[in-house]
Order: sequence, then structure tokens, then C-alpha cells
Amino acid sequence: MDKMKVLLKKLSKNLLFITILMTTVVFTIYTITKALESDSNYSYSSDSTSSTDPEQKLTSEEVDKIIEDLKISGNIDNILEKLDEIIQRAKLSGNTALQEYASNMKTYYELQKQLDSVKSLIEASKKKNSDIASVDQQVSKILSVTTIIQDLKGAVSDEALLVLESLSDENVKKLQETMAEIEGLIDINDISSLSIQQRSLLDVIVLSKLLDENMLEGERLQTAEDALTVAITILQSNQKSLYDTDLYNSLVDETDKFVKLGKKASTVLPEQTVFVGGYFPLKHAPIMYDGHILLAIEDLYQYIDADIEYMYNNATMVIQSPNKVLEIVAGKNVAYLNDEPKNMPVPILNFNDTIYMSAEFFGQAYDISYKFLPKQECLIFYKNLVQLSNSSVPNQLNKE
Repeated sequence: MDKMKVLLKKLSKNLLFITILMTTVVFTIYTITKALESDSNYSYSSDSTSSTDPEQKLTSEEVDKIIEDLKISGNIDNILEKLDEIIQRAKLSGNTALQEYASNMKTYYELQKQLDSVKSLIEASKKKNSDIASVDQQVSKILSVTTIIQDLKGAVSDEALLVLESLSDENVKKLQETMAEIEGLIDINDISSLSIQQRSLLDVIVLSKLLDENMLEGERLQTAEDALTVAITILQSNQKSLYDTDLYNSLVDETDKFVKLGKKASTVLPEQTVFVGGYFPLKHAPIMYDGHILLAIEDLYQYIDADIEYMYNNATMVIQSPNKVLEIVAGKNVAYLNDEPKNMPVPILNFNDTIYMSAEFFGQAYDISYKFLPKQECLIFYKNLVQLSNSSVPNQLNKE
């Protein structure tokens, strides 16, 4: 481990040096561009205010000679030598714009020469030490959109890949955390084993990130939105298949009753809460209040080994699970998790003598990964969902 830290430290220094060089190169190119613009503006001004200024203009023969000199120069050392000659000629002729341009180009090629030298040193280090080669491969992988696309090919839809191909280098960097999450969910080397639900989930994770970060526009934006809708539809269709017709219809009817109770209540269907990797359908109607989905605690805690104790005339509930004690109070939007206050997006509600909790807060409290998609009004639980000693048997809350 210490050896790897040392290697990483050395490689970091080299990468830092390369970054500094590249930054300088970009600045140099910017300076060159401004110089050329200045020369162009100056020439235009000279034409407008005076006859000619031969010291600031190049004849077509002079331009051809400069280009030819640089063409035949070959390697960087020869180019630098020719640029020195051009700088001297510009000084003698009084052509300051050409002198500035040639000087900046010389700086550019000097930096390019240093960059090539550093790259050679890195290549030599990789050849000498396999650990360095391995680290360099991982660094390159992180920074490469091509590698991201290769890793996800077959794991996400063709539409998602098409959108990824359009990303800038800056936006690719924003996907590092997302890629790390995906690698924690699936085996990148075993894409063929993924189910349609898993592939749809990956589409949701990737596309929602791109949309939330405003990385897309125009046609690619529409493509991403359409692909996201398809992925959500697949997940919801699979979730709905867990219900028999009678149960599903009864849940919808109960939800409709809640909608009639208040202005902040709105319709939500059972499949709008997706449990990826979950097997237990809801037993109580889902409800939506103030734009947030709430589920009965009996449904939520099917996936958590927990007991519930009612206190203070059943207004307060204490839910005990391994390593966590959660206290909630009906009508309140502040809960206590291991004695620490936690805000909930909506209060605890009582509907049909059943206690309801924000599904988002449930995910946060028990470290369950989830995506809430407000535009589609869909909540997807997908990682660390099942926390049962026997994952095939749903937990029945022991109410004392």
C-alpha cells in the first residue's frame, strides 16, 4: 500500500506538470489569436486613415516564404530555428505584429517540446514499473469519454450512448461519481448478464444526471428526455406486474379517496414507486402530498428488520432496527434518528388509520439509494434496499 502511495504521488507530480503546461499552451494560443486580431484591426485602421504602412504588411511572397520555411523545418528544433529567423526579420523590418506572432509561436513549440519530453518520461516509467502502468491506465480511463462509452456499451440504451458521445470533456468529468456508482451496482465485465430492469435503471441514473446538470441542449436534450421516459416506463411496467388486478384497483381507489381530502393531495399510482430488486408489492395505497410520495410504514419496513413501539397515546412511534432508532410523530416533519433531529420534506400523516412516511426520507434514513424524478413523479429505490435477515420473507412490523 505504501509503495502504491509513493507511485501515485510521483504520477500526480507528472500529471500536475502536464496540466500546467497545457494551461500555458492554451494561454499562448489565446495570446496569438489576440495578436492576429490586433494586427487585422490595425491593418484595417491603416487603410482607413492613411495610404499604406509597408512596415506592418507582408507581401504575398513574404507570406509564402514564411509558410514554406515552416513546412520544410521538420522537427520542433528546426521549427524553433526558423521562428528565430522570422523574429529577426520582423525586427529589421519593423513588423511588430509578425514579431509578436513568431515569438508566441516559438513559446508554443518550446512548451510542446517540454510536453513531449514529459510524456516520454511517463512512458519510460510505465515500462519500468507495472504498477505505474496500471495507475496510468486508471487515470486515463477516468478522463476518457471513449472509455466511459466502451464500459457502458450494452449496459445502457443506444440513445444514452449517443447522448454521451456529444459531451464535452468538462461534462465528462462530472460523470466520474456516476460511473463509480454504476460500477458499484453491476459488473462492467459481465454486461450480458444484466436484466432489462437493470439496464433501464442504468439509463435512469445516467440520463437523469445529464439532465439535472443541464449538460444537454437541442436534439440531444430531446433524445435524452425520450430515452429516460422509455426507461421509466419499463421499470414501472415491471413494478405493476407484481400486483393482481383486484389489489391494484383497490389501492387506486383508496388513493383517490385521499386526493379528495385536501388541496395539496394529488393522484399517484402504485407503480410510481419502483423497488428495483424488491419482491413485495404495496399493501396500502400510496399517497402524494405537496409533490412528495408517502408510503405506509408497514410497506416501507417490509424491507427492513424492525419493530415499532407506539407511545404517548399513539402519537409518537419508535422504530427500532439494527444500528438505528427512529422516532416519528404524527403531524410533524421532524424525526429523530439515533437522537439526531432530521427534517422531512412532508410531515408524518395518518390516513385510514395508517401511518404514512415520506418515501424519500425513508431512503435517506436507511442509506438506500434512490432517484426521485419530479417531472415524471416517480421514485425508484435501487441499492441497499433489502436489509432483512431472510431476504425472501417480508418483515412484519411487531407493534407493541
